[in-house]
Amino acid sequence: MQTCYKASAWLMAIPLLVLFLGFTIYPFFYMIGISFTNCNLSAWEVPKWVGLKNYATIFDDLVAAGSVEFTILLVLIAVPLEMLLGLFVAFLIDDVVGESFWRSIVVLPMMIPPVVAGIAWKMLYNFQYGPVNYFLSFFGIHRISWLGDPVMARVGVIIADVWQWTPFVFLVLYSGLQSVPQDLIEAASVDGASRWHTIRYVHLPVIRPLVWVVLIIRLVDVLKLFDIVYMVTFGGPGSATHTISYYIYKVGLSFGWDIGYASALSVLLLIAVVLLTNVLIRVLNVRQLLGL
Repeated sequence: MQTCYKASAWLMAIPLLVLFLGFTIYPFFYMIGISFTNCNLSAWEVPKWVGLKNYATIFDDLVAAGSVEFTILLVLIAVPLEMLLGLFVAFLIDDVVGESFWRSIVVLPMMIPPVVAGIAWKMLYNFQYGPVNYFLSFFGIHRISWLGDPVMARVGVIIADVWQWTPFVFLVLYSGLQSVPQDLIEAASVDGASRWHTIRYVHLPVIRPLVWVVLIIRLVDVLKLFDIVYMVTFGGPGSATHTISYYIYKVGLSFGWDIGYASALSVLLLIAVVLLTNVLIRVLNVRQLLGL
């Protein structure tokens, strides 16, 4: 009887396994294999083995270097801002009057599809008629070329990403604050702890593992950022706002059909994501072992 149950379980799992192998495992290994070839859909020739040539080309590619630079800027600026703002808003709204209303307002940006958000921000950044420049004019600030200046275009993408994904950080950390045992908060209050001391010694230690999880998720998402860049700046001006994911799209599907080179870029992006994720998980495990 037990053997029949096991056989039935395997039979029901086979369709899922076939789909997983067909749409995940096979394309993954195919991508790795094609990264060692000169596969180019515009060349109309059979791909040939070129070894590590595609990977070597990456180190001489200035646009790829610029894409890595901007992606690192997003990791170093956008992610910390999202974490700090999300944590701040979570504490700000916790136990405030009209809590459910403010919570619904805060999460609205996250509910908007990234494509729609990108179009909205592109209109907001309009040089001549954009509301952003109109608002800044009240403070005596002249019109800013948000989409024409390389530096301001990068700032604009960072602002749009922070606006859309801070609510995600808020929502997760806010849920974590709701799980803090009430008796710990009451005990701290009885001992005369101030609001700041309660946050520092009660709330933060409880939700610290959740903070690390959210940090890992946002880092992985930022490394794959594509939609906001595509809709707001289209990678411009020039290649100022190219992220790694956008450059892969540009090389492989948009301005070029160099599938081999795009696959090599994808493999390196995957390696970077895996390494960064594992480092953060190991740091989290070490901190838990040390009780930090």
